Amino acid sequence: MPQTISCLRTLANNPALAGHTLSYEVGDMDSLDFDRTKRLFSSFYRLLARALQNMIRLTALTYLMYGSVSHALVGAPFRLTKLTVSCDFDSGFATFLTQQRTLRTALFCGRYIPDTTLDYSALPELNRVSASPLILATVVPGRPVREVELCLVHPWLLNEDMVATTMQILSYSRGPLQSLQIISHLTGTTESILGALGAIPTGLAALDSFALHAVSGSITNDLLLGFPPILARFTALKSLVLVSKNKYDAVHDHVLTKSLAASWHAKCASLECVSLPNATWVRNRRHGWVTLHELERLLHEREQALLNREKNVQKREASLDLEQRSLEERERQLEVQIRELRQELGEGVVELM
Repeated sequence: MPQTISCLRTLANNPALAGHTLSYEVGDMDSLDFDRTKRLFSSFYRLLARALQNMIRLTALTYLMYGSVSHALVGAPFRLTKLTVSCDFDSGFATFLTQQRTLRTALFCGRYIPDTTLDYSALPELNRVSASPLILATVVPGRPVREVELCLVHPWLLNEDMVATTMQILSYSRGPLQSLQIISHLTGTTESILGALGAIPTGLAALDSFALHAVSGSITNDLLLGFPPILARFTALKSLVLVSKNKYDAVHDHVLTKSLAASWHAKCASLECVSLPNATWVRNRRHGWVTLHELERLLHEREQALLNREKNVQKREASLDLEQRSLEERERQLEVQIRELRQELGEGVVELM
């Protein structure tokens, strides 16, 4: 914190220097500890506000401060395109967002304060959002959001009712929504998890890509076997990503997963890419489903074959060129011999006369 204060003082007292700042980060993950953050005096936030007032060219801000501390942001002259925050999503923060009309990417990690609303005209260029369900319900409808990261960590749980409601809310994006990633604990039963995932195509059947990131629990073999009926209900899904922190679960087993992409494609014909922890599978028209490593090897072999063909063509062209020059030389020699013969015949006729 002493280094942060020293930096803020420098920026607050040197507007010309602060005016060159394009990206700034204040706070850290320790700042998410309320007991630590509450010890910050109001003078710190006044200093922070002064420094931010001088950052007129700022386009990316990471504000990892916990609690209702957005007052330091309100009225700042910069126009952000990317924002990461952990402060409360309250009325003061909503006021700040109405001032950021150029914001395109936002990661909201803070608490949603009940009854907080956002003016409908705010965030007209918002394209990508990461947040909890209640914050998503506030910022997504009516805005051109195309990518959403749904954070279902404490106190949120992955269940069918919650996912169904969230998908209905996300369907009101003017994007339209193309990409969805869910970050969640997978601690429920296989049936409850599949029920929750099944609510996604019900509300967003036209998704282009879907990713599931399990921060705890396991992606089991039974869960993988339950995916085909869900995938069959998507109409345009091209990319599927499964990530798990549990390195011993089924999704990390190469033997179990090597045939998943092909079997899932049989149910979802639009699927072109399946990314798993140990490999990313892509669909190739010539070779079928191959890993990126295999595709790289095949492309390298193809490239070598083309290079060898080019070398053979060059050699053949060189040989033909040599033959052509040899024929031209023989023609030239014949022409010389014909001219000499004509001269000899001409001289002989003169002598006879």
